[in-house]
Amino acid sequence: MNEKILCINQDILFKYEKWNGLMTSDKEKYLELLRENSEFRVRDELEKDPQYKQVIAQVILKYKDKYFLHRQVKKNEERLNSLCPLPLGGHIEEIDIKDGQDIFEVALERELHEEVELKSKVLKKTYLGLVYIEDENPVNHVHVGFVYVFDLDGTDVHVNEEGLEDIGFVSLDYLKTNTEKLTYWSRIIIYHL
Repeated sequence: MNEKILCINQDILFKYEKWNGLMTSDKEKYLELLRENSEFRVRDELEKDPQYKQVIAQVILKYKDKYFLHRQVKKNEERLNSLCPLPLGGHIEEIDIKDGQDIFEVALERELHEEVELKSKVLKKTYLGLVYIEDENPVNHVHVGFVYVFDLDGTDVHVNEEGLEDIGFVSLDYLKTNTEKLTYWSRIIIYHL
């Protein structure tokens, strides 16, 4: 928890308006706001400071009309254990800084390949928007995520990170009828797919 991760001051993030859910209307403007105003700070300090939102890279894998789902069984963020995240992803770290490359794209790729073994080919990448939820859950108060959907040419995807397990590709109907099993962000995102 002593590593430095990317974050943004909430006064900057919400300078135009404060939203709750998935921001899709001005998504490019907000992504640019993150790019221009984010900074690295020590993760341990950020976990208890809602003034700063930790920036989370999120990738949803899609094949035709189905979405890859996995379960978090034992990870650092114990508050989410036993829930099923639709997106793969995580914090943006200093190792994601690469000369001439967009840090967000580098982080998306790194997180994807850390969490899953992906043998299917990515055909298309679609930026959905930024997700933020302010509710009774303390995890949500300190994170903001930018969400992409990667369309694949097949279903050859398997988790390879300890603490995660495969569920596989499921329909949107399945996701909507099993919302209580999903992580908080996933419960919002499924209504924008």
